Amino acid sequence: MYDLRANGLDNPLGLDHTDVRLTWRHHPTDEVGAGGSIRLVESGLEQEFTIPIAPHQRDAKVPADRLMPGRSYRWTVEIGSGPAATSTFELALNVESWSASWIAASAAPVSGPDGEPFEVPADRLPRSWRTMYSAPPVQFRRTVELDARPDRARLAISARGIYRASINGRPVGDDELAPGWSDYPTRIEYRVHDVTDHLREGTNVLTVVVAEGWWAGYTGYDTRQQSRLYGDRPELIAQLDAWGDGGHVQLVTDEQWRSSTGRIRVADLLMGEYHDPAFDTSGWETAPYDDSAWALAEVADRDTSILCGISAPPVRAVATVEPVEITRRGDRTLIDFGQNLVGRLRLRLRGQSAGTVVQLRHAEMLSADGEIYTENLRSAEARDLYICAGEVDEQFEPRFTLHGFRYVELSGAQGEIEAADVRAVVLASDLQPTGTFSTGSELVNQLHSNIVWGQRGNYVSVPTDCPQRDERLGWTADTQVFLRTAAFNADVGPFLQRWLDDLYSAQDSSGRVPDVAPRIPGNRQFDEAAPGWGDAAVIVPWELYREYGDRGLLEANYPAMQNWVRWVSEHNGGGLWKSSLGNNYGDWLSVDEHTPHALVAAAYQIHSLDLVAQSAAVLGRAADEARYRDEARALRALFEAEFVEADGRLRGDTQSGYLFALAWNLVSAERRDALGRRLVEKIESRGARLTSGFLGISLLCPVLTSIGRADLAVDLVLQTAYPSWGYSIRHGATTIWERWDGWTDDGGFQDVRMNSFNHYSLGSVGEWLYRAVGGVDQADDSVAYRRLRIRPVFDARLSPVDATFESPHGLVRVSWQLVGDSGTLAVEVPPGAEAEITLPDRTVSVAAGAHSYTFTRPDAS
Repeated sequence: MYDLRANGLDNPLGLDHTDVRLTWRHHPTDEVGAGGSIRLVESGLEQEFTIPIAPHQRDAKVPADRLMPGRSYRWTVEIGSGPAATSTFELALNVESWSASWIAASAAPVSGPDGEPFEVPADRLPRSWRTMYSAPPVQFRRTVELDARPDRARLAISARGIYRASINGRPVGDDELAPGWSDYPTRIEYRVHDVTDHLREGTNVLTVVVAEGWWAGYTGYDTRQQSRLYGDRPELIAQLDAWGDGGHVQLVTDEQWRSSTGRIRVADLLMGEYHDPAFDTSGWETAPYDDSAWALAEVADRDTSILCGISAPPVRAVATVEPVEITRRGDRTLIDFGQNLVGRLRLRLRGQSAGTVVQLRHAEMLSADGEIYTENLRSAEARDLYICAGEVDEQFEPRFTLHGFRYVELSGAQGEIEAADVRAVVLASDLQPTGTFSTGSELVNQLHSNIVWGQRGNYVSVPTDCPQRDERLGWTADTQVFLRTAAFNADVGPFLQRWLDDLYSAQDSSGRVPDVAPRIPGNRQFDEAAPGWGDAAVIVPWELYREYGDRGLLEANYPAMQNWVRWVSEHNGGGLWKSSLGNNYGDWLSVDEHTPHALVAAAYQIHSLDLVAQSAAVLGRAADEARYRDEARALRALFEAEFVEADGRLRGDTQSGYLFALAWNLVSAERRDALGRRLVEKIESRGARLTSGFLGISLLCPVLTSIGRADLAVDLVLQTAYPSWGYSIRHGATTIWERWDGWTDDGGFQDVRMNSFNHYSLGSVGEWLYRAVGGVDQADDSVAYRRLRIRPVFDARLSPVDATFESPHGLVRVSWQLVGDSGTLAVEVPPGAEAEITLPDRTVSVAAGAHSYTFTRPDAS
């Protein structure tokens, strides 16, 4: 066994006191048919209990009543006669028993440019106003005396804002932007760190810097109220517990902590970070240090009820990227990293005079004149500033901001900037990679790379739409259309379940969900659920169940799924979805064709009912299943009557309309062939070019493959004329663009109000690359890839192909190649799974193991 995880996490600390799901994957040699057991041992005690494992089992649940808060557990999996595998997890203390309080620095008035306080004259500001807030991050400090070095120590910590902690000058953990963004009014995560090695006998110093982050910094794009959305100032809560021969010592946040500010004068996720050595507090993270002039912190409140333990991998620095080109442009230096990415710059400055102001501006693209293109950032400044102290060697790396960029314009520095002095630090939620994919086509390989980089850059605490402009919101439709692609690239289970918690926290009592999660307080623009957006409440949990096989996840989310379809039905009298359509985006950002919004709404209405019915079947709720299937059946009849025209075409006659109807069986069987032919006609008449937007694009290649036109799907992914994935790649794209016409030869840049060059939604074709080109798929009635369906599209234009996927059972690998008139196929099926393999001339069913085949090319004459 390998990759042992508790609640999807690797050796986690600080799990909530709930049932714990244990999972593992199998090596090819594991004897999964023999059964076995899990031995669970509580740390420091001899007590243990055993959980039996049935043959082929790959997960187990530890009931909460067998676990104790604050305790660590070692669990060992033993299957057959093979070697055992061991891992650990630790529960946090119940937050109800915390002694810590939320603390903050002394409140400061809102000030105008002259420093005088003023009052804003109205609660609601016109859009021509722009409310500007900014405050330096707060430095909190406290010392604690220990008689001896402890045997065990834990720091539980969180913030309303984002924090970085250290003990005796040594960083605590490697999290970035902790504790992340969530639906703050209902839940704020905290982290638990093992700090045993950080502490020593004598005086110990715990320091924390807290910046505004999502809590009080700039979030979203409504400039009337763009910051202070959740609170007016950052706050900290922390509890340090140390155990040893001297007993138990506890340090908590209270009014005895000291607070001040330091050299970081501005730190904002959208705007950037400014450092000024005039405010330097060097030495404050260690002892001795005189903090008597610092103010005492204030206790903001003592409510710990909204705190919850870690539920997904944190944001970390996951990679560094070297520049590919550095160009001097007058008094400025342009740094090109060759990759659109998300993170920050790490800069080394040598021999700069004191007071030298170095400015960094970030951009995804260059204008025609070679200057950085920043108009698409809207109000996000994406600007970092460093004032040099005059030291021989200085390092600058912002810690509380986040930029989406390929290019950095550096100005103000004296002398030349060398390549060795700059690195891009990539930030992302640290999700375990699960897939690899390569073909004989460099264009398709670049497409896959663009998809992966787009996912990495937008999976930062929550799944966002874009990482660069003043938006960066958790749009629901983007998440649901991309999920199946995302799950091939990385283990997204815990990450997206965490996001579902935010979505359902914002679901009102009627069942309606917002367009974005976490919800933006005070902004009702996105509260009205839209077709394809609100349906994420159903689609995401169902697809997570299919990917990972966690029945408990489906059970927990089922009531919210029911509430959503009930809301749609109640607001439409049981008929087709024609009212309460919210922002009614339709097939967002389609080109040349626009599918009727009413058709999109009805399609998603029926699709969601189908998925809730299937969920009811899994959960053994027969009456629910029958009711939802009856509703869907009745609506299909209404759909056909409403949207099938007299000539047999669908209303609107668009590619996406036919995709919805064919993918989700919205019309009677006798009409399918005609609709499929019309879809093909429309694509071929455009020279193998697409028109679909956010919602339709994920269905395009799968539907073509299902109706026997995989060749046309390959045409589409190899297309380089506008509009296509290849068109953006031909023009230098290294991530997926928000819109097909983000930049064109004829028109240049699109509307600056909405033109991101890092948006993963249109990259949902990645699922098809794995399932159809790579051949890594599962049967329609399979869960967690228990029954594999290996049916590659053997197209010579893509040969050779190699795809791997870390399924919940273990590694799946499919490799194929066409040479001359023959082809070869190699398949590895993990223990506990089986596969149906389709070759051009036959279909075979196989058990776990390695299998290889030769065949005559399907296009051989």
